[in-house]
Amino acid sequence: MYKESDYLMWLSCIVDLGSVRANKLLGHFGSGEEVYNADINEILEVVSISDKIADRIVSSRGNSIMEKRLRRMEKMNIKFIGISDKLYPYMLKEIQAPPVGLYIIGELPDENLPKVSIVGSRQCSTYGSSVAYNTAFELAGNNVVVVSGMAYGIDSIAHKGCLDGKGKTIAVLGNGVDICYPASNRELRERIIENGCVMSEYPPGTEAKAYHFPVRNRIISGLSDVTLVVEAEKKSGTLITVGQALDQGRDIFAVPGNITSPKSEGTNDLLRQGAYVFTKTEDILEVLRIETTEDNKINNKNIENTLATEEKLVYDCIGLEPISVDELLLKTKSEISSLQYALTILEIKGVIRKISGQRYIRT
Repeated sequence: MYKESDYLMWLSCIVDLGSVRANKLLGHFGSGEEVYNADINEILEVVSISDKIADRIVSSRGNSIMEKRLRRMEKMNIKFIGISDKLYPYMLKEIQAPPVGLYIIGELPDENLPKVSIVGSRQCSTYGSSVAYNTAFELAGNNVVVVSGMAYGIDSIAHKGCLDGKGKTIAVLGNGVDICYPASNRELRERIIENGCVMSEYPPGTEAKAYHFPVRNRIISGLSDVTLVVEAEKKSGTLITVGQALDQGRDIFAVPGNITSPKSEGTNDLLRQGAYVFTKTEDILEVLRIETTEDNKINNKNIENTLATEEKLVYDCIGLEPISVDELLLKTKSEISSLQYALTILEIKGVIRKISGQRYIRT
């Protein structure tokens, strides 16, 4: 006997159905089970359901298909939370075309904890990286959940800052939760699963596609009380998240940036249009009505204890004598992108310093 969440999972797997049409079907029939049992002619009565989609709905039915999906998910420790389930985030139900269900690995943080999404450029500056890391670290110290998309740049650094601050974080993916994208974030993904969850509306096995990410962004903002934009170019995918957050009635903060930097054009425009100015973590905590103390400030005294495997590998190769990037590549046998990312994080944490000639030393 199947549960309503099983029928919602089935509905979420129908190719090209999408959340808008899926919600129309649920509104028309009243439940996933009723959609599952509906006659094809009844399905065709629903606005925007084409013959092609109706055929897919009917052909995707079958106990063997459902059982195979459920067994596969259980084997991979993937949970599915349908929109009718008590565990489904209540703030997400309020958005336009909410996902009919969420695939999750890990545990959803407490529903009552405040949540802040931190988003920004994949090609971020050291300034942007530092703001994202330190803010996420301090939010974690104030029991605020950090939400982001586990992409390169600001997203990954925000997750890392939150985890180093002993906080809970949610990564919303543009692919199936069983796939690590980007692949270099495998260690970060495991840390997120241990201290929060990875989440997606896309079924397991779904590859990352460019058009998935703008759709995914509505979940990032929809889960959050506040969205913080750290760096964004004038025409940036990050600004799609901002538009969705505004439509959802969420508060927007933007980090002021160098007026000559393309990476700050988007954020500076947001400020001109009325976004809250972000200068310190307390700006957000004030909106969330959270009192902070000095104990929750980032403290570099024991920062070496927070180093991830790749960071420690690079850190151990850097001493008081300057070492170049080329020498570090030879010593660590790392990919250049992984090395540069580790160096950025180590600089943010204050344990190394960049000097002339693209060389590094310990602080």
